[in-house]
Amino acid sequence: MSTPTTARGALLRRAGTLLVAAALVGAPATSAFADPTASPTTSPTSDAAPTASASASPTPTATASGEATPTTTPSATTSPSPGPSPSDPAPSPSASATPTGPAPMAGPWASGLTALLPGGRTGAVGPAAGAGPTTSSDPALVAAHYLEAQLAATGYLLQSSGFPDPGLTADAILALDAAGTGQDAAAAATQKLVDDPVGYTGFGDPAEVYAGSVAKLLNIAVAQGIDPGAFGGFDVLGTLQGLEKPNGRFSDVSAFGDFSNTFGQSFALIGLHRAGAPVSADALGYLLSQQCPGGGFKLFMDDAGCTTDADADPDATAMAVQALIAVGGAATEAGDALDYLASAQGASGGVSSPTQGVNANTTGLAGQAFLAGGRTAQARAAVTFLTNLQYGCGFPTSIRGGVAYDQTAYDGQKAAGSKAKPVDIDRRSTAQALLALAGTPLPTVTATGADAVAPTPACTSASPTTTPPSSVDPTSTGAPTEGAGGSEPSTTVDASATGSLAQTGTDLVAPALLGLLLVVVGGLALWASSRHRGAHA
Repeated sequence: MSTPTTARGALLRRAGTLLVAAALVGAPATSAFADPTASPTTSPTSDAAPTASASASPTPTATASGEATPTTTPSATTSPSPGPSPSDPAPSPSASATPTGPAPMAGPWASGLTALLPGGRTGAVGPAAGAGPTTSSDPALVAAHYLEAQLAATGYLLQSSGFPDPGLTADAILALDAAGTGQDAAAAATQKLVDDPVGYTGFGDPAEVYAGSVAKLLNIAVAQGIDPGAFGGFDVLGTLQGLEKPNGRFSDVSAFGDFSNTFGQSFALIGLHRAGAPVSADALGYLLSQQCPGGGFKLFMDDAGCTTDADADPDATAMAVQALIAVGGAATEAGDALDYLASAQGASGGVSSPTQGVNANTTGLAGQAFLAGGRTAQARAAVTFLTNLQYGCGFPTSIRGGVAYDQTAYDGQKAAGSKAKPVDIDRRSTAQALLALAGTPLPTVTATGADAVAPTPACTSASPTTTPPSSVDPTSTGAPTEGAGGSEPSTTVDASATGSLAQTGTDLVAPALLGLLLVVVGGLALWASSRHRGAHA
């Protein structure tokens, strides 16, 4: 998936784009952690087209940090060159409207939307969490365990290419909230954002304010039950409202230019709506103007709108769909966008990006949109694709539960065997995929009722902790193969045996060494390419 990043945002982020794969949409019990005795989780019961709700609000996905900015921005090691002074002064936080709680969301997920009390809470960040199961084979819960471990290992502030990445950290928080678990880690990570909101919204510079980052923080505040008018002394709600231009676009205030995009616009609409703040007709109209003739939405916004389907981007479309459904008033346009996403979904359930091919990030986002729109069959297919890329019991414990970016990434970790370890692209794709796996679209995410700690994967004690390196064809191009994955949909895992996935490979030394060599080369390529994969924030 290809989500753009602002010039400043590129310092802290890499590409990859926000949330997906699901137990709650009826994922078959054939995942890497399948439990033959476990009953499947519930799935959406309706295939109805999205219904409109009464209110409308802007929903940018990325704030000042430019989470939804193009992947062609400078790499994290490059300092942005000074640009002209912004034409608009940094918006001073306006008095935030008193939140009244999220308005009811129409559609098949309305009953699952938990209204948060206005004014937030005092004391510890995040709602009180309860105890949950200690082990699980649920794909969503074990993916949450993976993210929980990644947060703990980085001091609760995830990194991309060695740089702190608050946008990715925010994605992980929303993912844990969606899964209904891991709140000890989610609260600790939220506290990092509360302690330094300007470090995210302006990279430490109060004069720099990025709409996408502010919008994502608003969604974090709502999900975690924090007063959006006092997010660590930062008025997230008022600041976002101050970033709306007369034409309805939520724009950056930056000396480096305006990198606001459809991700940020969508996050803004969702966040405002959920905070109980008004969403202007202009903000909704500006988002709708970015819809292309074929139903998809362009990523890089333009006042002229979209006139050609060549500009349509599935990641941006998935975010826009969720915003349209949340705020209502555009049922026809949302339906057209869902049709566009369905046309990009292959037989494996994976959704293809024009620039990145079939991958978990794009599929995860599309899965969220299918859930929000009641497209049950497509949501279930997306979950199948995502669970097939999930690292199972045959992999080292450090990566179990994570969702690989694509088939090439999965195969690379498999070939690495005991040397497989967490990588940036897997952290991002897991965060993106988890909302779909949990059956929770972005507009319904809440930490309310979530458990404190995610369960560990239910692997038997006899399960190997590593996967033998598989023989690799040195002539392979490494291109993603749609539909291939960690476990065949038609093959169930016999938990009574070893509890691990069926493995292929050899004990011969030469193929093993060759596999390790290719992993090293592949790792370098993945590091370089990660800066071209959608980073939401």
